Formats: sequence, C-alpha cells, structure tokens
Amino acid sequence: MIPSSPLVLHIPHGSTEIPAAEREAFLLDDAELRREILCMTDMHTAELYEVEGAERIVFPLSRLVLDPERFADDAEESMAARGMGVLYTATSDEKPLRRPLSPDRRQQLLDAWYYPHHLRLAEAVTVRIDTFGYAVIVDCHSFSACALPYEHRTSAEVRPEICIGTDSFHTPEGMAQSLLSFFAGAGYGVARDMPFAGALVPSAFYRRDARVFSVMIEVRRDLYMDEATGKRLPGFDAVQGDVAQAIGNMMVSCGHKK
Repeated sequence: MIPSSPLVLHIPHGSTEIPAAEREAFLLDDAELRREILCMTDMHTAELYEVEGAERIVFPLSRLVLDPERFADDAEESMAARGMGVLYTATSDEKPLRRPLSPDRRQQLLDAWYYPHHLRLAEAVTVRIDTFGYAVIVDCHSFSACALPYEHRTSAEVRPEICIGTDSFHTPEGMAQSLLSFFAGAGYGVARDMPFAGALVPSAFYRRDARVFSVMIEVRRDLYMDEATGKRLPGFDAVQGDVAQAIGNMMVSCGHKK
C-alpha cells in the first residue's frame, strides 16, 4: 500500500504487557511490579499521539521486558551502567528487577522482539523515502512530573510540560522550532533536550541518510493522566488535540502539504 504521508509515529514505551513466561523472571511481587509499570510506562501514548495518515509503529510489550529504544549491545548503551540497557536489570529506584539472563535467553528475546520491531520501523522509513523522497519519525513519549531515582537528577530541577528531543544530524532546525513555537504559543512550558534528549533513528539510517528526519516529543504525564492511578484526566482530549496540531504544523514546515 502506498503511504499517504511521510510521517511515522514511533511509540516504544506505551505497553504494560508482560507475558506470563517473562513474569517469572522478575523479582518483584505483584504490587511492586504494578508500581514499577506505572512509574516506567508512557501510559496512553498510543492514544495521545494520533495523526491522520501517519503509520504507527507500536512496541507491544512493556519496556520492563525489553526496551526497543536502547542499543542491543550494552557496550554501546550508556544506560546499561544503571541496569537499564536493552534488558533491564534494575528498577526505577535502582533495586534488582529480574533474575540474571543467560546469553542464550538474552539472544532469544532480542530475536523475538527487538530486531523485528526495528525491522518494521526501518521498512516504514524506507517506503516513505521511496514514495516522498524523505521520511519523518516522531518518537512519542511521556515523562513523570517528578524525576525518578534512576535519572540521577536534583529534586529541585524544574521539569517542563513539553520536552522536544533533537538530533544534530536528523532534526532540521525548522522542524524543532516549529514544535517549540507551537507548544509555547499554546501556553505550555517547553524545553529542548531537557530532561530527555535525542531522537530515535533506525541504525541503517543513523548519521548516514539525511533524508530521514526525526524528533522526539515528550509530554509531562500530569497534563493528561493521574500519575497515582494511571487514569486519564478530563483534559486528555485537549492535550491530544494540541499534540496532533503541533505535529501537523511541523509537517508543513518539512514541506509536506496537508
């Protein structure tokens, strides 16, 4: 099928799904695991980021099982030092999360979930380059109102309501400024690359293909959900609409006609 838009929405951390076979590997009891899922999941991002015509690449499992946004090799992944490489070994408060994985089991999980997910993303990008001459990835996230212990930040740090993550090679300045200007104009507190930085690009294109544009949007969770329960707030639809409009305006800045 020929795509109608060069836009790809990547939603890596929105799932709470933990297969029964993987649950056995976790050291947490049920209450502790529910808390950890609530802390670490970008709840409702599959609904928060909806843009007509975009292809959505949604990772189906909880990031506690496997994090598709990490490098597969822990030697290349800075977060591995905190127990949060591609296969987490530590919780958000830096306590043991799961039993040690054998090299064979690690490879099985990568083969079953990591590589197929990245292949889907790379294929979506390739089709859009072939069709439009370029592809635009929006890496779709949310973040907690207060820093979690694993972030190693000061408690006094003021966190913006919207964070725009950029990459020096793959994020055109006009694209970043379009998002920053829209959200600021809509009344949100906005920051660039703070508290989180960067934007995902499939490895086959990373720092190699300037036809692949990428930007990350992070929405502070207390804007749209109750962080204590995970339930959506009455203002969810308004935030969802602003996100869609911001992305639509950004696409125009990239040269895509609505």
